[in-house]
Amino acid sequence: MAIGEIGPSARPGLSRKERIGLLVHRLSDKWLSPVGVWALRRSKGGLAAKFKVDALVLTTVGRRSGRARSVIVQFFADDDSLIVTAANDGGASHPAWYLNLMAQPDARVEIRGRVLDVRAEELGSRDAIEWWGRIVARAPDYERYARATGRIIPIVRLVPCPTPRDGGGRA
Repeated sequence: MAIGEIGPSARPGLSRKERIGLLVHRLSDKWLSPVGVWALRRSKGGLAAKFKVDALVLTTVGRRSGRARSVIVQFFADDDSLIVTAANDGGASHPAWYLNLMAQPDARVEIRGRVLDVRAEELGSRDAIEWWGRIVARAPDYERYARATGRIIPIVRLVPCPTPRDGGGRA
């Protein structure tokens, strides 16, 4: 199933076990996120690698608070760019980091001990459908997230910005 091909009402439902699992996952993400960010930074990504997951620390500017907000997000490499999904573990609403990026697309990622400035670009429908197939092939849980929510899951490309050392500036 590719994202956008069928409507929410046509998606098969979740089993009780899947619903409980997603609820536990969402709650643990909410309460353990600061610890996870600290651990991923401390291990320079090694902690995620032990679980065979590519993860980064994404720091956005809060759209209401104006404060830096850091979260762990799974990513999928795309040449020099990084692809992330706003799945929110199948939640009914978009994750705050996605809303922050839509308000202010400039952000920072920490990946394997490196810090990069990036600019977020939401993928159009055609690219999103293509990427959805790749994402589900690599991380099958995303198919369950799509079944759990009635919303279209946005897919975002994080494009590295040139740094002043490279002779460029923020775009």
